[in-house]
Amino acid sequence: MIGMLIALAAGAMPVQEGADVFIGTVELDGTALILRRCDLAENRYALVDAPGGHVLDALRKARLPAFGEVIGRYVEGKDGGSILQVDRVEELTPGKNCHLADALGG
Repeated sequence: MIGMLIALAAGAMPVQEGADVFIGTVELDGTALILRRCDLAENRYALVDAPGGHVLDALRKARLPAFGEVIGRYVEGKDGGSILQVDRVEELTPGKNCHLADALGG
């Protein structure tokens, strides 16, 4: 239900030029929301709202970690970190993640 609300909250907002789909696990790191990609390197991206967006407000209300698709635009942070400007989140599954190490207790 919360995943549907997040998708609906951003549904009227056009997707930014250059947006892509990033599949992974949304988690809290302190107070920051991050996406840990479903790849061997488990690349991490800090999540921020796209200009004019308010997707992260709804995402913070989800039960995290949560597996889903983040639609957004990659930007490099001032410190060289990876940032995703989030247009919307789809197919969010609260309480789930996509990382084998977590499933095996690693």
